[in-house]
Amino acid sequence: VGIQQLLDANAHFGLEPSQVTLLKQEKVAALVDSDARIALKGNFEVATKPHGHGDIHFLLHSSGTAQRWLAEGCKWLFFFQDTNTLYFAHFLATLGVTAARDIAVNMVSVPRRAKEAIGAVCKLTHSDGRKMVCNVEYNQLEPLLLSSGHTAGDVNEESTGFSPYPGSINGLMFDLTKYVATLATTGGQIDEFINPKFTDASRSAFKSPTRLECMMQDYVKTVPPAHKVAWTRYPLEFGYFPCKNDIVSGAKLSAQGIPPGCASTSEMAVYHLHATQLRLLGATVAAPVAASYRGVQLERGPAVVLDPSFAPCFSLLKAKLQKPQHISVSARSTLLVKGELVAIQKLELDGALQIMVEQGGSLVVKELSVSNQGWEFVELNDAEQAGAEEIVAIRGYRLVKHETRTVHVRKGEHLILDNNKVRHNYAPAAYHLGQLLRRRRGDVLLAAVA
Repeated sequence: VGIQQLLDANAHFGLEPSQVTLLKQEKVAALVDSDARIALKGNFEVATKPHGHGDIHFLLHSSGTAQRWLAEGCKWLFFFQDTNTLYFAHFLATLGVTAARDIAVNMVSVPRRAKEAIGAVCKLTHSDGRKMVCNVEYNQLEPLLLSSGHTAGDVNEESTGFSPYPGSINGLMFDLTKYVATLATTGGQIDEFINPKFTDASRSAFKSPTRLECMMQDYVKTVPPAHKVAWTRYPLEFGYFPCKNDIVSGAKLSAQGIPPGCASTSEMAVYHLHATQLRLLGATVAAPVAASYRGVQLERGPAVVLDPSFAPCFSLLKAKLQKPQHISVSARSTLLVKGELVAIQKLELDGALQIMVEQGGSLVVKELSVSNQGWEFVELNDAEQAGAEEIVAIRGYRLVKHETRTVHVRKGEHLILDNNKVRHNYAPAAYHLGQLLRRRRGDVLLAAVA
């Protein structure tokens, strides 16, 4: 009920109501010890806990949702966990690889350090010759390697500095036709496991009741041999930056040298991702530097946001930055770009610049130099932290907008910005820009493979 009310109150966040389907997961009985005695809530009620996110496959099958999506013409299905920030930065590339290489299940992965607490993508080979590509949980990887003859265990490769087993971040792209066919055979049932925390070395009593659970990524263990399972690995900048810890917990983790996984680090990861995309194309963008907010250690660089309307994927970004070597962004800068028909040829930014182009308008930035006081992330003091709204308190800083250069192009306007002077563009020029970008859309799948 609460989720439905949230969606209704926010107009489904831009989606049509028919595009949103809510599925309710049932709970299972909790257990108190290794003898599987059932935990009680009070004297007469069985204590229950969620069965794990692997239930999504059963729910999609039993509710008929997966079958309905296939009947409606959907071809692909993308699973992601709500804690990670950057899934939508590369899901189109993942789709491209999946389609071009006829993959049934494609697992999004990132480089992983040996012993790092993240599941590893591995190819397992049975003694009878059967093979399986799947996720192996980090606490199971080392014993598995040692027991199968890999005497060194999970170690980093000298050539890369990373483990040969990439980290799975639970972004999964499915061929929907193959997925529905597999569910018809398995019913969406996923192998269960139990992960108790024991009170002592006897490993009999649990610290707290636990339950059998299942994981959505273990679906790959149910696919038929003819279905190809693969993984696509992205650079660390495109990887795993969860927002799952509060600011106090994040500060404690920082002090231990562990990634904080909180709101501030997730926000900075978005800016760093977009700045990295500009660098990869040849732009000069200042590198991030170490910073700290309320004890949370992070890397802070230029705050760059390339809205999906401007650049939903790397291929379209490349088409809109025709001379990326002529773009420079300083360390203290903020760059926000929103709008489909935007092309930037030359930009020198030292401050804050906001470009907004409405649907039906267009903008060509031939040359622009911006220098102003910009925006600043200011750490909250104790009093401010105690009285701040939650959206600010979870970050530990407030955004102060000292000065901004804003370029706003309205519907029907077609403008050229040249040497800080604005002149009207002819409609045919805007038309040609739109044609260029539409042609580039056709390259997305192939470009993603390259």
